[in-house]
Amino acid sequence: MRTQLPVVEPLAGGYHFYAFPLAVAGTVERAKDWILSNYIHLAHDPDPGTSVPFCFYLYDYAISPWLDVIRNTRAWLGESGTDPVAFCRAAVHAGYYVYLNLDDYFIPSRPGHQVRHGSHDLLICGADDDRSLFTSFGYTKDDVMRRSDLTFEEFGQGYRSLDTIPNDCPQVYLYRPKQDAEYPFNFRLVRRSFEEYLDGANVSEQFDMFREPWKRSYGIDCYPPLQSYLTDYAEGNTEGDIRYLHILWEHKRLMTLRTERMAELLDGDFAALADEARGLEKQALRLRNKMFFREATGRASEFGGAEIEQLGHMRSTERRLLEQAVARLGARR
Repeated sequence: MRTQLPVVEPLAGGYHFYAFPLAVAGTVERAKDWILSNYIHLAHDPDPGTSVPFCFYLYDYAISPWLDVIRNTRAWLGESGTDPVAFCRAAVHAGYYVYLNLDDYFIPSRPGHQVRHGSHDLLICGADDDRSLFTSFGYTKDDVMRRSDLTFEEFGQGYRSLDTIPNDCPQVYLYRPKQDAEYPFNFRLVRRSFEEYLDGANVSEQFDMFREPWKRSYGIDCYPPLQSYLTDYAEGNTEGDIRYLHILWEHKRLMTLRTERMAELLDGDFAALADEARGLEKQALRLRNKMFFREATGRASEFGGAEIEQLGHMRSTERRLLEQAVARLGARR
């Protein structure tokens, strides 16, 4: 039996943990309004040892009206005597995508293949029983998010190896798109999220009935720590981490798509704001690409004070844009 499940390029893909749900939900075109009604909040973690310093904030990236989600763990599979290869084969043939971690050392598409051990997440989106192959989706050794093949044996080795190396990600989640869901663009949620973003509100406090709020910088208050990081980077005091500017660009790209969608739904009322959002997106992309160029060429002169100052201008522009958007949305329900 052979099954290949569709995936789309996610609207945001800086980290696998939100790229994968978006790549699955995005196979349903109507899910775009839910995506654009969310993915507004940003959070910066000041902890120097954090693995996710700057990112979109959602309470749970796997929750979506467009996804059926089954949450399993490695412990559950082990205690139930379930063979992980057989489990994933059955899941894919039933239309479920499998999100889990494997040891890079055994995965041909990963940069650590046959070089170093390390736990890393991927999405299983295909199975070919006759050829004993899985198809995975995720970033590869060439830093491109795409499909790749791995054998059932390589999968099993990568899975079992996590019992012997550090692994903080025990999840084995199943995703399946819901074709019959309904979620129109949520103007009220977008307006509230814009207001919270402008206030730098700690939006994790909304979920303190489930877990302790996170101490982070949120929303527009992420700009100062981002400027501090880039200052240290430009002065050679810290290593380059493209994730900061990549996430910034993803956020502005989604803001462009969001304002374009609002212009479409509101008879062009947001057209001018969409133009401003496109300008912010272009600035963020240029900043990201300049860091790429500096890292690739070692030319420190390509990134310095002008780029850091540009972030301040972007913050002012974004504040004005979102304040105007809030005013235009008014009391819309």
